[in-house]
Amino acid sequence: MMKKLLFLTICLLLVVAVGANAQWKFVKYFPDTTSLKYWIVGSGSGINNGIAVAPDGNVWIQSFSATCDTLLPAKWPTGCIRVYTPRGVQLPFSPIYILTGKDQLGNAVQDTLSSLNSGNWGGTGYGLAVDPSTGNILSNKGGSRIWKIDYKTGKGIVRVAGPLAGYASSLSTVGVDNYGEVFVSPVTPGAVPIGILNPDFTSAGNVANSSQDYCRAMAVSGDGNDVYCAYFSQQKMMIFHSDNGSLGPYAKKDSILGMAFETAVWHPKTGNLWTTSGNVTSGIPSGGYGMYKWFAFDVKTKKVTDSIAWYDTKIPMYGNDERPRGIAFNKTGDTAYVGVFNSNNLTMGPAAWVQVFAKSTVYVEPVKGLVPTDYTLSQNYPNPFNPSTEIRFTITRSGSTTLKVYDLMGREVSTLVNETLAPGAYSVKFDATNFSSGTYLYVLTSGGMRLTNKMLLLK
Repeated sequence: MMKKLLFLTICLLLVVAVGANAQWKFVKYFPDTTSLKYWIVGSGSGINNGIAVAPDGNVWIQSFSATCDTLLPAKWPTGCIRVYTPRGVQLPFSPIYILTGKDQLGNAVQDTLSSLNSGNWGGTGYGLAVDPSTGNILSNKGGSRIWKIDYKTGKGIVRVAGPLAGYASSLSTVGVDNYGEVFVSPVTPGAVPIGILNPDFTSAGNVANSSQDYCRAMAVSGDGNDVYCAYFSQQKMMIFHSDNGSLGPYAKKDSILGMAFETAVWHPKTGNLWTTSGNVTSGIPSGGYGMYKWFAFDVKTKKVTDSIAWYDTKIPMYGNDERPRGIAFNKTGDTAYVGVFNSNNLTMGPAAWVQVFAKSTVYVEPVKGLVPTDYTLSQNYPNPFNPSTEIRFTITRSGSTTLKVYDLMGREVSTLVNETLAPGAYSVKFDATNFSSGTYLYVLTSGGMRLTNKMLLLK
């Protein structure tokens, strides 16, 4: 009896520090379910890393291609850029379809974002990025041109055409360090070395390694020492390192394996690198990672720390074969804007290309007075439920514990617990406000045990 009381006391002391676990919840299609239908009519290609959030919180969006923008005069065939407030209200200077500025040599230049003007900037969008030193937007379109755009006014600042000598095809989404230096890679493997540009877009040399695979996006550490290139055919994120930043020399340092990497974006608060997992088209991820997701990597431990799953209730996801290729965060990091490529959502149309997720908090509460003797996962209560329910579980050893929710197609839709817990009994509330009616699986993993139950959401 004394041993049981001592064990119970230890359990209660250990669980005092148990707090909250955060998860991502679908909020809405962005900016709404109709607007994008007018400016990406007939395109069907989607977002190619073309999402960025400026320091003022406004959201910049450009599509990969566009056959007709019915909201512009004479229904221009255009690949314009649109800018919205976080609430989805379009800014006065949006859409941007003509940019005037100077090239890297100081000459006056003007580009029209027309998909018919293949000799100019073109309508094809290869990504947006934010310069952390100024907040200005970097856009590369038409394959071989990059513009720096004033995020406050939407006006062009400087443009470079053909930044990689001897290469005139598509460019990856650029990476930018804290000094405003721009790193850009060819998309096509083995073409030319990864290039470095000064803030005025003059050449600053090369990263001493050529692209080894299809590279869709770049990321760079703030000091410029580490360059990350997202390779998707080989399913790895290649890392190049220099002790002297952009002065070089760079050498291959390491790689992160397991996914069809097509996005590389830093989270503004955690510093983790967010990337994508792949799909049927780009490559089913290895290592047990699910498709149609964005994952956060701790680049020091090379472990996944967070994830967001594409949300689509109109048509089964596997029928669309959406290709996750675009993510951006607001300043506080608790709102994510994600976009997909290759969406064939006939009901929602192009409006389904961009979705908003918000970080919510789930509290893991200890259940007092219980001494666990085994690993258990109780039936949720109430069940059926609408919109929330309680899930209880017990664990007998301290260790990493996860409680995740899946749909019947095996897609992870929510992570309720992902932390180290002490032995004890726990209770978690699952809020399914943004989920569709149906049967869901919830899975507890801890101490080498994996327990599963079903629950029914009826709305």
